[in-house]
Amino acid sequence: MLDPLRRRNHLLPLLVMTLGLGLTLTALALMPPLAWFVASLSLLLTYLELITQWSFRAPAKRKPVLAEEDWNPHVVEVEGVSMHTYHRIGRPNRPTLWMCHGWTAASQRMVGRLEPFLEDGWSVVMVDLPNHGGSGGLQKWTAEQSCTLVIGAVNVLTREQPRLFHKSVFFYGHSMGGFIGLRLSKRREELMIGDRWSGWILESPMTGYTEIFDETCNLLRVPSVLRPWLLSKTLRHVHAINGEPRLSTLAQADVPAWGMPAEPVLLIQADPDERLGPVHHERLIEAMASAGQRGMLSIEKLPTLRHSGAFAHEQRENLVRTWIRAHSSSD
Repeated sequence: MLDPLRRRNHLLPLLVMTLGLGLTLTALALMPPLAWFVASLSLLLTYLELITQWSFRAPAKRKPVLAEEDWNPHVVEVEGVSMHTYHRIGRPNRPTLWMCHGWTAASQRMVGRLEPFLEDGWSVVMVDLPNHGGSGGLQKWTAEQSCTLVIGAVNVLTREQPRLFHKSVFFYGHSMGGFIGLRLSKRREELMIGDRWSGWILESPMTGYTEIFDETCNLLRVPSVLRPWLLSKTLRHVHAINGEPRLSTLAQADVPAWGMPAEPVLLIQADPDERLGPVHHERLIEAMASAGQRGMLSIEKLPTLRHSGAFAHEQRENLVRTWIRAHSSSD
């Protein structure tokens, strides 16, 4: 019954606050000693609704739209949301790179990472995530819903630009973009190109939501006693927004349940990672080892690489260049 309200901003906090005020005034008139308890409970419930809503926030500011002449912009409507895509068609019989930016960034911020692919004649596809770059916005931002919209946009491109995906496909994701990519590996059957995955490059990837939830609670100084309650509310909001599959625990939004590639992976990791710390890339390493896939994972930790702002990094580009040539030589 509350799911329609959970999918929108402000409605639930306002409803809870209004009901609480009404109940407080009623208690004050009929049972004054009870009024303080009702008022306190109303404030607590309103606070929890506001904190829950904040957990689904989108970036406050957008990075510029990619406007360089070498790129072909294409706007795709997916479930009522305008998704901005950009592509360049490379030489025949070369692979395609699908690149995804991180949180608060945009495709325009990823161009510097593309040199190894463009110089080797690859086709390249980029999509601005919802609430980023030129793409439309979501009422409440979730990685799952963003993944759904990205899948829809790339499926449209696949139909309209078949030359983009005529060979093998590699994915490059930075930070949140890596998290999106990991989910794509789980939902590959929804992609028209899902059977063409050949490799994954994950740069300082986010690999789970558990730490993000804890970070949010710490940032907002949510008392420990309230965190289980807040988590339960957050999961109900996730289900209202995303639908099935329903999350019952945060672990379902962590690797390996969230998704894990079945193809070779290059992990390029800022060391130290000043934004995410070590837990995210360590989780990926442990999950692939547990699945017997450690031999498919190449790990490169770069002390000179920062999590954010590394638009150009010679050592990173050289590592990428070497890896893609080794893994795409048969194309």
